[in-house]
Amino acid sequence: MQMLYPKLRSADILVLATPVYIPLLGEMQNFINRLCPLIEPILEKRDGRTRARLHEDVKIRKIVLVSASGWWEKGNFGTVLRIAEELAEDSSVEFAGAILRPHAFLMDENKEKAEIIIDALKQAGFQLVKEGRMTDEVLETISQPLISEEELRRRFNDSYRKVKSGQKPN
Repeated sequence: MQMLYPKLRSADILVLATPVYIPLLGEMQNFINRLCPLIEPILEKRDGRTRARLHEDVKIRKIVLVSASGWWEKGNFGTVLRIAEELAEDSSVEFAGAILRPHAFLMDENKEKAEIIIDALKQAGFQLVKEGRMTDEVLETISQPLISEEELRRRFNDSYRKVKSGQKPN
Protein backbone atom coordinates (compact mmCIF):
# COMPACT_ATOMS: atom_id res chain seq x y z
CA MET A 1 0.00 0.00 0.00
CA GLN A 2 2.85 2.36 0.73
CA MET A 3 3.72 2.45 -2.98
CA LEU A 4 0.07 3.22 -3.85
CA TYR A 5 -0.42 6.21 -1.54
CA PRO A 6 1.47 8.70 -3.77
CA LYS A 7 -0.54 7.53 -6.80
CA LEU A 8 -3.80 7.74 -4.88
CA ARG A 9 -2.92 11.23 -3.65
CA SER A 10 -2.42 12.44 -7.23
CA ALA A 11 -5.48 10.72 -8.74
CA ASP A 12 -8.51 12.80 -9.77
CA ILE A 13 -10.91 9.86 -9.63
CA LEU A 14 -10.81 6.77 -7.44
CA VAL A 15 -12.28 3.81 -9.28
CA LEU A 16 -13.31 0.96 -7.01
CA ALA A 17 -13.59 -2.23 -9.04
CA THR A 18 -14.80 -5.47 -7.49
CA PRO A 19 -16.87 -8.51 -8.26
CA VAL A 20 -19.85 -8.96 -5.98
CA TYR A 21 -19.80 -11.99 -3.75
CA ILE A 22 -22.17 -11.87 -0.85
CA PRO A 23 -21.78 -8.99 0.04
CA LEU A 24 -18.19 -7.74 -0.53
CA LEU A 25 -14.82 -9.31 -1.16
CA GLY A 26 -12.51 -9.17 1.84
CA GLU A 27 -9.76 -7.69 -0.34
CA MET A 28 -11.99 -4.74 -1.27
CA GLN A 29 -12.90 -4.17 2.37
CA ASN A 30 -9.20 -4.27 3.27
CA PHE A 31 -8.40 -1.77 0.49
CA ILE A 32 -11.11 0.62 1.68
CA ASN A 33 -9.84 0.32 5.26
CA ARG A 34 -6.33 1.15 4.04
CA LEU A 35 -7.57 4.41 2.54
CA CYS A 36 -7.78 5.83 6.08
CA PRO A 37 -4.34 7.53 5.90
CA LEU A 38 -5.72 9.69 3.07
CA ILE A 39 -8.48 10.99 5.33
CA GLU A 40 -7.76 13.87 7.68
CA PRO A 41 -8.85 12.96 11.21
CA ILE A 42 -10.78 16.20 11.71
CA LEU A 43 -14.40 15.20 12.28
CA GLU A 44 -17.46 17.27 11.47
CA LYS A 45 -21.18 16.65 11.42
CA ARG A 46 -22.87 16.79 8.01
CA ASP A 47 -26.30 15.47 7.09
CA GLY A 48 -26.75 14.18 10.62
CA ARG A 49 -23.60 12.03 10.52
CA THR A 50 -19.99 12.34 11.56
CA ARG A 51 -17.88 12.85 8.45
CA ALA A 52 -14.29 13.74 7.54
CA ARG A 53 -12.41 15.05 4.51
CA LEU A 54 -9.47 13.91 2.49
CA HIS A 55 -6.16 15.57 3.32
CA GLU A 56 -5.52 18.75 1.31
CA ASP A 57 -2.77 17.07 -0.73
CA VAL A 58 -5.18 14.33 -1.92
CA LYS A 59 -6.58 15.32 -5.32
CA ILE A 60 -9.37 12.71 -5.49
CA ARG A 61 -12.63 14.54 -6.17
CA LYS A 62 -14.81 11.66 -7.37
CA ILE A 63 -15.35 8.00 -6.62
CA VAL A 64 -16.77 5.56 -9.15
CA LEU A 65 -17.77 1.92 -8.64
CA VAL A 66 -17.25 -0.76 -11.29
CA SER A 67 -18.69 -4.13 -10.37
CA ALA A 68 -19.78 -7.42 -11.89
CA SER A 69 -21.99 -10.14 -10.48
CA GLY A 70 -23.18 -13.58 -11.46
CA TRP A 71 -26.74 -13.04 -10.33
CA TRP A 72 -29.46 -11.58 -12.52
CA GLU A 73 -30.65 -8.32 -10.95
CA LYS A 74 -28.85 -5.09 -10.15
CA GLY A 75 -30.31 -5.19 -6.64
CA ASN A 76 -27.55 -7.62 -5.68
CA PHE A 77 -25.10 -4.72 -5.93
CA GLY A 78 -26.90 -2.85 -3.13
CA THR A 79 -24.32 -3.44 -0.39
CA VAL A 80 -21.23 -2.62 -2.46
CA LEU A 81 -23.01 0.39 -3.96
CA ARG A 82 -23.92 1.74 -0.51
CA ILE A 83 -20.33 1.23 0.67
CA ALA A 84 -18.94 3.18 -2.32
CA GLU A 85 -21.50 5.96 -1.88
CA GLU A 86 -20.79 6.18 1.86
CA LEU A 87 -17.04 6.27 1.27
CA ALA A 88 -17.52 9.24 -1.06
CA GLU A 89 -19.84 10.99 1.39
CA ASP A 90 -17.62 10.26 4.39
CA SER A 91 -14.54 11.65 2.63
CA SER A 92 -16.39 14.67 1.17
CA VAL A 93 -16.02 13.80 -2.49
CA GLU A 94 -18.61 13.25 -5.20
CA PHE A 95 -19.91 9.78 -5.97
CA ALA A 96 -19.87 9.93 -9.78
CA GLY A 97 -21.81 6.73 -10.45
CA ALA A 98 -21.62 2.97 -10.75
CA ILE A 99 -20.98 0.71 -13.70
CA LEU A 100 -22.82 -2.49 -12.79
CA ARG A 101 -22.81 -5.67 -14.90
CA PRO A 102 -25.13 -8.39 -13.60
CA HIS A 103 -24.70 -11.99 -14.84
CA ALA A 104 -21.44 -10.92 -16.47
CA PHE A 105 -20.35 -14.50 -17.13
CA LEU A 106 -22.94 -14.69 -19.94
CA MET A 107 -21.25 -12.02 -22.08
CA ASP A 108 -19.61 -14.72 -24.21
CA GLU A 109 -22.98 -16.28 -25.05
CA ASN A 110 -24.50 -13.22 -26.70
CA LYS A 111 -21.84 -11.59 -28.87
CA GLU A 112 -24.24 -9.01 -30.30
CA LYS A 113 -25.33 -7.68 -26.91
CA ALA A 114 -21.78 -8.01 -25.60
CA GLU A 115 -20.53 -5.64 -28.32
CA ILE A 116 -23.23 -3.10 -27.41
CA ILE A 117 -22.29 -3.39 -23.73
CA ILE A 118 -18.56 -3.05 -24.44
CA ASP A 119 -19.21 0.03 -26.58
CA ALA A 120 -21.27 1.49 -23.73
CA LEU A 121 -18.45 0.73 -21.29
CA LYS A 122 -16.04 2.69 -23.48
CA GLN A 123 -18.56 5.51 -23.75
CA ALA A 124 -18.96 5.57 -19.96
CA GLY A 125 -15.19 5.93 -19.59
CA PHE A 126 -15.08 8.80 -22.09
CA GLN A 127 -18.02 10.52 -20.39
CA LEU A 128 -16.41 10.18 -16.98
CA VAL A 129 -13.14 11.69 -18.16
CA LYS A 130 -14.65 14.46 -20.29
CA GLU A 131 -17.78 15.38 -18.33
CA GLY A 132 -17.09 13.98 -14.88
CA ARG A 133 -20.26 11.85 -14.99
CA MET A 134 -21.78 8.97 -16.90
CA THR A 135 -25.30 9.19 -18.31
CA ASP A 136 -28.06 6.97 -16.97
CA GLU A 137 -28.70 5.77 -20.53
CA VAL A 138 -25.14 4.47 -20.91
CA LEU A 139 -25.19 2.87 -17.47
CA GLU A 140 -28.52 1.14 -18.24
CA THR A 141 -27.09 -0.17 -21.52
CA ILE A 142 -24.17 -1.69 -19.60
CA SER A 143 -26.54 -3.34 -17.11
CA GLN A 144 -29.09 -4.65 -19.62
CA PRO A 145 -30.25 -8.24 -19.24
CA LEU A 146 -28.59 -10.88 -21.38
CA ILE A 147 -31.19 -13.56 -20.65
CA SER A 148 -34.41 -13.68 -18.64
CA GLU A 149 -34.28 -13.94 -14.88
CA GLU A 150 -36.17 -17.23 -15.05
CA GLU A 151 -33.64 -18.70 -17.51
CA LEU A 152 -30.70 -17.70 -15.34
CA ARG A 153 -32.32 -19.20 -12.25
CA ARG A 154 -33.11 -22.41 -14.14
CA ARG A 155 -29.49 -22.73 -15.30
CA PHE A 156 -28.07 -22.15 -11.81
CA ASN A 157 -30.48 -24.60 -10.24
CA ASP A 158 -29.92 -27.27 -12.91
CA SER A 159 -26.14 -26.95 -12.53
CA TYR A 160 -26.38 -27.24 -8.76
CA ARG A 161 -28.67 -30.28 -8.96
CA LYS A 162 -26.24 -32.00 -11.35
CA VAL A 163 -23.28 -31.34 -9.06
CA LYS A 164 -25.27 -32.47 -6.02
CA SER A 165 -26.20 -35.72 -7.75
CA GLY A 166 -22.59 -36.36 -8.79
CA GLN A 167 -22.93 -35.36 -12.45
CA LYS A 168 -20.72 -32.86 -14.21
CA PRO A 169 -22.39 -29.50 -14.90
CA ASN A 170 -22.55 -28.24 -18.49
